[in-house]
Amino acid sequence: MPLILRAFPLLLLAFGNHVTAEETQPSVEETGHAIATVFLTPRHQPIEKTPEDYGMSYRDVEFLTRDGLTLRGWLVGEEADKIVIMTHFGYSANRYGYQLKYHPEGSRPYDKEIEFGKVARRLVDAGYGVLMYDLRNHGESDKTELGVGTGGHGERFDVIAAVEFVASQQQTQGKPIGLLSYCYGANTSFFAMEEDQSVFQSSGVKAMVALQPLSNGDYLKSLGVTQDVYDAVAKSYQARSGGYPFRANIESAAKSTPIPTRLVQARQDPNTNLEFIAELYNNIPVEKQMYWLEEPTHRFDGYNWFADNPRDMLDWFDAHMN
Repeated sequence: MPLILRAFPLLLLAFGNHVTAEETQPSVEETGHAIATVFLTPRHQPIEKTPEDYGMSYRDVEFLTRDGLTLRGWLVGEEADKIVIMTHFGYSANRYGYQLKYHPEGSRPYDKEIEFGKVARRLVDAGYGVLMYDLRNHGESDKTELGVGTGGHGERFDVIAAVEFVASQQQTQGKPIGLLSYCYGANTSFFAMEEDQSVFQSSGVKAMVALQPLSNGDYLKSLGVTQDVYDAVAKSYQARSGGYPFRANIESAAKSTPIPTRLVQARQDPNTNLEFIAELYNNIPVEKQMYWLEEPTHRFDGYNWFADNPRDMLDWFDAHMN
């Protein structure tokens, strides 16, 4: 089986830095199993900065999910009269962000650090408090029994727990809530609203900014793997994820969205399927707007976008949370 060169960084993560295009490659089944492992069990990254490093006051918080996991995070600027819940992207990220040094040379998908504290600072300066927390199996939050990512399916309970936490705390209850959900976190938010639409309506969630939702399946296809490898990955993933599909049907979940949603996507992102983005957007049944990022040419550029260009994000939240 020839190595798919566009997928080389992912395959390096799966097999180690010793794999080259000239070497004899493993079987389709072995390749599928190894790549599925990359999606299921991302590299762990420690949290090396706190909001204090960005000049923000905060307190450490913990809250329980409906399925019994403890999630850990920071509540920043809780004295503000409106709160944004920030849900990070998955697979090696955490509430702090994403650090290059924990990826081996040759397998780094990006060349810049991503620091969500910079985005939180933009929100705090604009009068918002921010809940930053780690999804299950990431950062300092609890691991599930299987310890694997599920593309947003199992993680849906994390977003629900975050909303219920903000709505129940003495300092934050009754305040309008916004969701800022990145990639895997956006998937998770759509699945959470499909799971329990009522909790978002009863808890005062007023708006969402969803940045670049993406299924595992669409991402892998963008790397150019052959269909037999894709099928092997999907089979291995589903067998080890607790039965969740590799290609999550996020666009269907979007039909349950009960809050005004701003969908954000880099138009030149090479790792997504723009037809999927269009279908997801069309399925959102409430007030919505599409915001195309025209300048970024790398998917991860979008993750840094609001740190330097917060105006559109703030305008959406201001319009629906004041």
